[in-house]
Amino acid sequence: MFDDFNSESGVRNDGRARDRQRDDARNLFEREVPLGQTGETSLAIAVHAWLDGELPESVLRRGDSARDVDFWNRLGEETSARRHMRTPTHIQDRIMEALPQHAPQLITPWFQRELVLTPASAVAIGSALVAVTAAATAAFMGVIR
Repeated sequence: MFDDFNSESGVRNDGRARDRQRDDARNLFEREVPLGQTGETSLAIAVHAWLDGELPESVLRRGDSARDVDFWNRLGEETSARRHMRTPTHIQDRIMEALPQHAPQLITPWFQRELVLTPASAVAIGSALVAVTAAATAAFMGVIR
C-alpha cells in the first residue's frame, strides 16, 4: 500500500491519483525542436560574439540587430550609472545606528546549555571511555603485582 503524505492537497491517497498523473504524462506527445541555424540563432551568436568583444559593433549595426545593440548599449550605460550611485547620507546613518555598539555575548553560559550528541560523537566518547578504563585497569594491576 502506498500512502502519499506529501501530496499537494494535503489529503492522503493510496497512489491512484499519482498513477493517473503518470499515465497522463505518458500520453503527451514530445515535440522535437530543430537545432539548425535559423536567422534568430545566428543573430544571437553574432550578438554574443559582439558582447564578448570578438566582433566590432559596426558589423551588427548593418542588419536587423541594431535594436539589440542599442538595448545592450543602454543597459551598459544604466549599469555603469547605477554602479557609481552612492547611498544617501541619512540612510547610511540609519544603517550605522541600527548596528550594535558592542560585541554579541552568549545568552547562557556553556555549562547551562543543552548537550547535543550525534551518534558518531556518542560512539567516539564511548570508545574513549573504554580505552581509558582499560589503560587505568592495566596500570592498577601493574602496581599491585
